Amino acid sequence: MKIGNWNLERVLPSQKRCLHIQAKLSQINADIWILTETHELVSPGSGYSSVMSGEPDRESEPGEHWAGIWSRHPISHLPSFVSDTARCTAAYIEHPDIGQIVVYAMVLPWGGSQWRGFKSAGGAAFAEALHTYVGDWRNLRAAFPDALHVVAGDFNQDLAPYHYYGSKKQRELLEAALAAPDIRMTALTAEANDPVDWDPNDRYACIDHICMSESPGLCVGETVRWPESGKSDPGLSDHAGVTVDLSLSPYLP
Repeated sequence: MKIGNWNLERVLPSQKRCLHIQAKLSQINADIWILTETHELVSPGSGYSSVMSGEPDRESEPGEHWAGIWSRHPISHLPSFVSDTARCTAAYIEHPDIGQIVVYAMVLPWGGSQWRGFKSAGGAAFAEALHTYVGDWRNLRAAFPDALHVVAGDFNQDLAPYHYYGSKKQRELLEAALAAPDIRMTALTAEANDPVDWDPNDRYACIDHICMSESPGLCVGETVRWPESGKSDPGLSDHAGVTVDLSLSPYLP
């Protein structure tokens, strides 16, 4: 199974780059997509179904959404588990081999942005939003204890071995949230697994992460990023995209 995560920089179906984005989505051929700053008509292709976040908390064009989840396997919306329906959405997916998968898609505040009246200064907006979203993760874990849980989207915070974007405080808050005893999620795009090419003179890093709950029955394969190195492709988006491959462990009885 392949999971993809990409911020599409508020793409609209009428834009020329939309065709290039959809061609890239088709080429990558992920089973599950988390798309942020997206549009409900920008689909990975035929055979997918989606759930979207609600009306954005900013001025937007019809059909724009902060976050969407697309799946080629049966998918159900879980709106009652989402505290911030403007920026987040959640879904239950039935995978034929892996079984139950719960996906939570989100966009955390970026530097200079507010969230529900909380200012950006000192990471206040980021901290408050993260605290709220973690509460949703906990409720989902309690409601679906046997599922594989995935949290992905635009975190607006690097987790690389060096600083790229965000702040030390925000990183500490995010790492603590993922490591909490009742969460225990691993960022598959962090530290040495950050798929960005590390150029010591011009460093870039993922801020769009894929996090997964502990699952002894799954093997985590290659993490891939596009473009492969350097800056994002302006003909597609101002964010790089990322995928992670998962497979069943061959050592299961």
